[in-house]
Amino acid sequence: MRTMGKEGEQGILAVSANGTGPLTGPPEATFKGCTCKSDCSAQGWDFKCDACDISDCGQPFWQNTDICKYSENLDFENQSFEEKAAYFWEKILADDTPASGYPNVLSIFQTSMITSFDNHKDEMPAGRVKCIHTIGSICPFDLKISHSKYTGLLGPGVQKGFIRMGSAADYSNGGLTPGLGFKFVRTGVHSAGFVALHSLDLGQSWNFFKNNMSNHIAAPTGVTAVIAKKFNQASRCAPQVGLSDVAKYAQDGTKFDKPRFPFKLFLVPQVTTPETKKTPKDVHDEMRAFKVGTSLFKVYACDAPAGDELQPTEGGLEKACGSPSELGDIVTTSQCVTSAYGDAKFHIRHQRIEEDWQLEPSFLSGYDAAKACGVDEVSPTPPQNCGDMLDTDFDF
Repeated sequence: MRTMGKEGEQGILAVSANGTGPLTGPPEATFKGCTCKSDCSAQGWDFKCDACDISDCGQPFWQNTDICKYSENLDFENQSFEEKAAYFWEKILADDTPASGYPNVLSIFQTSMITSFDNHKDEMPAGRVKCIHTIGSICPFDLKISHSKYTGLLGPGVQKGFIRMGSAADYSNGGLTPGLGFKFVRTGVHSAGFVALHSLDLGQSWNFFKNNMSNHIAAPTGVTAVIAKKFNQASRCAPQVGLSDVAKYAQDGTKFDKPRFPFKLFLVPQVTTPETKKTPKDVHDEMRAFKVGTSLFKVYACDAPAGDELQPTEGGLEKACGSPSELGDIVTTSQCVTSAYGDAKFHIRHQRIEEDWQLEPSFLSGYDAAKACGVDEVSPTPPQNCGDMLDTDFDF
């Protein structure tokens, strides 16, 4: 067990947590307004939606299962971003035991990917397991933005968040498959989050920081393409995630009715680690060794597609980032740690890229998105979410 050390007592992390977390309160509710009597888990032959037992809710016995809603806990959301950050840091530091290993990647096919996009709580639903990115290190950070034309958390100022870093898959492929998850807590509203990778190629390098990363990656090929198609349940463009929600609210909760956000973000590593074979513990020890105040990545905003976007992280800034502008550096404000809570419960919600296309149609028309996404066609309208399926194709 670990207690909060000196390095964790800086800034917003010094605020006392009040004990009210995202999952504190009543059990999960369903779209029929019932209370779950079991954990939520993916149901049906295609495992699209999470559902639970709702017996004793006055439904006929053949309708004793309903889709879980995953609404935010308003008691938690109404807190300040300082209180929320303190809550997460306290949970992260409580136990430094990492996950024992990666589950069989095929378990992803029995898991709902829609939950990754539509769980509006900051924590994983009870019983849900991280099938990918299972083991990671977490660091609080500052993103210091001096000049920006964007809004919300991409606007000028010091934006505070958490970064979770870990390999998407186990280490049996001759190297790491580095991935990043970002969470920014905000006062009075839900957290913002996005994920970034270099690609889904397995075994890219033993140096976690060898390659540039982005929230847009190339369409996967080979075995990873089969796995990635599972995400098509939630979005027609699984290799890309949106940023418009990051720009919709500032850290203090200020809302922007017309959020301004870039086409994508481009992250250039500012650190490096040895190109030698490692275990998950070795990778974490390298991250833990970074001094507080280390710049991990320099962040650039790309206002336009870079050509066809078929290789959106390859070739350096000028080749992969259309109309680049520097936003700032991701600078650690505490030591990177392993965490039982981080590996099991810390949830970073994905945003559908379709939401960006709806707010900024020029992003969709500026490139052959279907080709870049690896699908036959795309649309600003995403696939049905689980709530929309109640009266259509969802049947127990």
